[in-house]
Amino acid sequence: MSPKTAIVSHPAPSVVKITLNRPERLNALNNQLLRDLTEALRTYAEAQIIILEGAGDRAFCAGEDLKETLAPRTGSAEELRRAFNLLQDIARLTSSSSAVVVAAVQGYAVGGGAEIALAADFVVGGHGAKFRFPEVTLGHAVTGGISLRLSHMVGILKAKELLIRGRTVGAQEALEIGLLTEIAEDPKSRADELAVELARLPKAALSSLKTSLERGVFPNMESVLHEEVNAASYCFARTEAANAFRDFANRKQSRPKIRDINTALKVAVQNYPSKVFIRCQGKDVTFQDFDRSVGALASGLRRAGVQTGQRVLVMMKNSIEMVHTWMSTNRLGAVWVPVNTDWRSLTLKNAIVAADATLAIVDSQYTDLVRATGAFKTDSIWIHGSANSQSLSKLYLSEQHLEESFAATPATTSAFLYTSGTTGKSKPCVLSHEYFTIQATALIESCKLRTDDVLYCPFPLFHADATALTVIPSVLLGATAALSPRFTASRFWDEIRETQATVYDFMGATLALIYKQPPNSRDREHRVRLAWGVPIPAFAEDYERRFGHPLRTLYGSVEASVPIVQEGPLVSGSCGVLRPGYQLRIADQEDEPLPPNNPGQLLLRSDNPNAFFKGYFNDPANTVRAYANMWLHTGDIAKVDDRGNVFLIGRIKDVIRRRGENVNASEVEEEFLQHPEVVMAATFAIPSELGAGTEDDLKVAVKLRSGSKMDEYTLWQWSQQHMGRHQVPKVIEIVEEMKQTPTGKIEKSSLTADGGMRFSGRLAKL
Repeated sequence: MSPKTAIVSHPAPSVVKITLNRPERLNALNNQLLRDLTEALRTYAEAQIIILEGAGDRAFCAGEDLKETLAPRTGSAEELRRAFNLLQDIARLTSSSSAVVVAAVQGYAVGGGAEIALAADFVVGGHGAKFRFPEVTLGHAVTGGISLRLSHMVGILKAKELLIRGRTVGAQEALEIGLLTEIAEDPKSRADELAVELARLPKAALSSLKTSLERGVFPNMESVLHEEVNAASYCFARTEAANAFRDFANRKQSRPKIRDINTALKVAVQNYPSKVFIRCQGKDVTFQDFDRSVGALASGLRRAGVQTGQRVLVMMKNSIEMVHTWMSTNRLGAVWVPVNTDWRSLTLKNAIVAADATLAIVDSQYTDLVRATGAFKTDSIWIHGSANSQSLSKLYLSEQHLEESFAATPATTSAFLYTSGTTGKSKPCVLSHEYFTIQATALIESCKLRTDDVLYCPFPLFHADATALTVIPSVLLGATAALSPRFTASRFWDEIRETQATVYDFMGATLALIYKQPPNSRDREHRVRLAWGVPIPAFAEDYERRFGHPLRTLYGSVEASVPIVQEGPLVSGSCGVLRPGYQLRIADQEDEPLPPNNPGQLLLRSDNPNAFFKGYFNDPANTVRAYANMWLHTGDIAKVDDRGNVFLIGRIKDVIRRRGENVNASEVEEEFLQHPEVVMAATFAIPSELGAGTEDDLKVAVKLRSGSKMDEYTLWQWSQQHMGRHQVPKVIEIVEEMKQTPTGKIEKSSLTADGGMRFSGRLAKL
C-alpha cells in the first residue's frame, strides 16, 4: 500500500489532527495527498475540532507540486478535472463542515496550501508564515472557493491585488489584513492549545454558530466552487500554463546543473545524510554511511595502485559493495568496468583483455574464472566474500578515508558498459559522467520520479537499467535504489513488497513472465505507482488493471542513452517522442531521410556532446562505423508518424526475408505471447528447404507454462488462425528452458535450426 501522505492523530478528546506528510516537498499537493486528505476529512467530518498542519518546519503546504501531475494515470483532462474537484472537496469539508477547523501555518502556505489554510475557522501563524497566490502568474486559476472567500476577508481591492500580482504576504501583514487569527512562537503547539480550549465548548452551539456564519456570508459558495473548476480546467489546457509552469521550475533551481557523478553524490550526502540510499538483500544503507564506505574503499584502491584514468574491472552480482566499487573508482578519477557474470571462457577473456584493467574486484565464485584468463596477477585480484589475504574487506581498512573526489568534468569517463552481445561480439562502450546524469534526468522528468520513491531494479549493475536509470536517479533525487541480485518471476512481487518499491523497471521477457504467473489475491498489495521499460506488450492494459498501476515506456541503448521517452498518454505501439536537444532521422541504406510512416534505420544526434557513448574502447573501426555521416547508427528499424511518435519495429539483424516480405521477429514473438500457454517465444531465421541462396524460413522456439499439455502441431494450427500467412512459422520447437541474458533478453545465438516440428501446408513432419 502507498504510504499515507495525510497522517491522523488524536491529541485530545474530541480533537482530530491531520498532518500533511510530504515535508521533503514542502507538503506540496500531489494526487496521493489530495486523496489522503479528503479521505481523512470525510472520515472525521463529525469531529468537534480538526487541526490541520504540515509536517516539518518549512511549510504548511506549498500548493500544487509542480514536478508532478495531478493526473498521473492518464494525463487526461477528465482525470485532471477529478483532481480539481478533490481540491474543492477540501473546501467543502473544512469551511462547510460542522467541525471547527484550526490551521497551524509554519513557513509557506502557497496557492492551494493558502486556500486550505484560509478555509479554516482559526488560522494560527508562526513569525515566518508566508502566504502567496501565484496561480495567475502561472496561467492557472484559483480553487477552494478562495475567489469568493478572500474578498470578504481582506476587501475586494486587496483581494484583487494579492490574486493578480501573486506577491508574498508575511506574517505581520497577514495578521493586519485578516489572513491570520494570531501569530505564535510555535504555531503547532498553539493550535493544539486552542483546539483543546474550543473542545470544551458545547458542540451543538459551536457547530451551529459556525454553520450560520458561513451560510450568511457565503450563501452561493457551491456555485463558486463549480465555476472555479471550470476556470481551472480551461486555464490548465492553455499553452501559457504549460510555459509558465516550466519557467517556474527553471527559476526554482537553486543549484547549478549537476553534470558529474562525484558532485552528485557529494550534494546528495549533504542534503540527505540520513536517507536510505541503497536497499539490497535486506540491508539499508544511508547516503552518509555509503559515502564513508566509498571514502574507505577509494583510499584502499589508491593504496593498491589505482591511478587516475586507469580501469578497475568488476565481476560481481548486485550488492552494496558493488555500488561502492563504482563510486570509489570514480572518486579516484578512474574508470569502472563491470562485466557480465554469465560470461565464461573465451567470451570472458576477450572482454577482460578489451578493458585493459589495472586490477579486478570479483565475487569469490568468479575468482577462478578471472584467474584463468591470465589477464591479472594474483595480487591484482581482490575477492569479495573471501577471508584470505586478497579479501576485498582489507581495502576498506584505511586510517584516513579519501573524502575529496577527483574533479571530474562532464566529459570525464566514468565507466565502460558492454553491449549486450545478443547479435554480435560484446564491445566496451566508453561512457562519461554526464552520460549517466543525462539518462537519469530523462527518466526523472518523463516518469516524474521524486525524493520519496523507492526505485526497484532486478537487473544487474553491469547494465544501464541498474546504473544510469536506478542508482543515479536516486543520487540526484535523494531517493532509494532497491537492487535485487537477480530477476525471479515467482518472487517478484514478494521483493516489491519487501523493498517497499514505488517504481520498478522491466525489459525483454520479464513483463510477460510476471503476467503469466497465476493470479493472486495479493496482486495489488504493493506501493507501486508506476513501472517503466521496454517493450510495452499487447497485454499491457490487462496488466495495468490486474496489478493496479500504469506502464510507461521509452527507447534507449548503451550507445544512445535515452533520447526518446513517453510524454503523456501513450500512442499505441509507440515508444515515445524525441526529447528536446536531440535530432532524429529515419534513413535508407545510404543514410538518406525517408518520409513519415516509412520504416528505416533510426539515426540520432544530440546537442550535448556527452549524451551518447564516446566510442568503443580501443576499437576505432567500429566507432567510425557507428558514427558514419555524423549520425549515430542505432541498428534499429523504426518509423515516425506525422506527430512525432516513434515506433520501434526491431533490430536490423532481426528482420527475416520470407515469401517476398520482411518478417519482423519481435512481431511474431508478440503474437505467440498472446497464447495463454506461451511464456516465452523466440523467432529466428533458418535455412530454407529451397536451398542455399534462397530466402529464409521461420522457426519459433517457445517455452510453455509449467504443466502445459500443448504440442507443436496445436500451436501451429493456432498460429494459422491468428497470424498473417507470412508470419506462420515453418518450424515450431517447444523447449524446457530458454537461455536469457541477465537483462531478460533471449540469447538467440544459443538456439539452433535443429529440432522441433516442421510444417508444410497442412502436413507436419518431425
